[in-house]
Amino acid sequence: MNTPNKEITSTMPKIVASFDLGGSHNRGIVQIYPEGVPIVIAMSPEVADVSRDSIAHSFTQVRLDSTWVGIGNEYYVLGAVAKEAFFGTPALKELKFHYGLPKIAGLFWLASWQLGLNQPMEAFAQLLLPGGEIADGKDLGKTLSRKLNKGVKTPNGQLKVKLVNFSTSPEGSGIMSYRRRALGSEFDKKSIGLLMLGYRNASFLLSSKGNLTKFETTDLGMSWLVHQFVERTAVGLSKDDFRLAHLLVQAQNGNQNALRSISRKATPTGVESDLKLFNSVLPPLVDDYCRAIIRWVKNLAVLDEVLICGGTADLIRAPLTQYFESVGIPIVWNGGVQIPKGLDTQGLENRIADVWTAHINYIKMLDEYSGYERKQKLFPDNYQAPPNMNWTPAKDLFSINGFFPQPQTSKRNHNSSN
Repeated sequence: MNTPNKEITSTMPKIVASFDLGGSHNRGIVQIYPEGVPIVIAMSPEVADVSRDSIAHSFTQVRLDSTWVGIGNEYYVLGAVAKEAFFGTPALKELKFHYGLPKIAGLFWLASWQLGLNQPMEAFAQLLLPGGEIADGKDLGKTLSRKLNKGVKTPNGQLKVKLVNFSTSPEGSGIMSYRRRALGSEFDKKSIGLLMLGYRNASFLLSSKGNLTKFETTDLGMSWLVHQFVERTAVGLSKDDFRLAHLLVQAQNGNQNALRSISRKATPTGVESDLKLFNSVLPPLVDDYCRAIIRWVKNLAVLDEVLICGGTADLIRAPLTQYFESVGIPIVWNGGVQIPKGLDTQGLENRIADVWTAHINYIKMLDEYSGYERKQKLFPDNYQAPPNMNWTPAKDLFSINGFFPQPQTSKRNHNSSN
């Protein structure tokens, strides 16, 4: 982890951002530093490279689930509009740094809007990456610093960010650190594995006697199961149907009618036939998926304890629990992380556990290096998100020429003692 200079004295607004470019959401925790209240920002993962004229044609309304960025002569659409209008890709097969530049630039735009900032700013940013991609973060940080400092075109004009520090951390390291604090000295006596099941992939971290000794990644994320479901049913479903992952979880958890809506049949009889097929294919598929995950983990390490987290973990919670209990390995779901009430304004639940705990670590590091003495909790117990936090205007128009309504934010006290 790179550390910033101790002199954090500029008069420009300063934000701290922790980003996780997930397969289901690009998400982050952002705050004004040092006393701002952290907030969650999120956008769907799709990205599409487009022409300048296409942006002018497609963006006719402010949508906080989408944006566009212009980096040099290249333009990208991000989020829901990328999927709806440009057949954008969530880039599940590419390494995360491949589209890291436009995705992070888009999240910085969203952060500036949500925090009510419309001027150049300084930023301290960290990015969570699979263990095998950490080395790519250094080059990405250099490119980000250069491009953001020069300026990125966005819906409300030029976004200029002076990137004071850019740090990369392995996915899961935040939750592992959280568990270390919870166990105290006992942590250094154990072999603890962290199994993170995401949409894009599955990751495994191993802490052996207090030292992180292994980072492994496999393609066995929720996307694998979705693809297999589409292939095994073979009734014209699309692996890109954003509803599938959520509906598969519902069906696996006992809702026999959850998958009815994805049938493409034109008659009630046809729909019923599809539904019967879906509900017969899913259980053995989930069993295959769980067995594959267990085979993979069994060959990685001998464990005293396993931490299991990630949005996909709920799909196979019961069989995973049964397996680890049968071999005498205690499970700590989501590493014991408790998301503060009021923080999860996006409804992402345990999918922000890792980025939230990583953000806590990053703030602690910044406080230490800047000499800031934090006397209050990072996130106040009594905090309530302003009513406009998820504001989505319906009529304000903007164009690529830079017109954009001023942020309709209420006056907020960002002091953490609120």
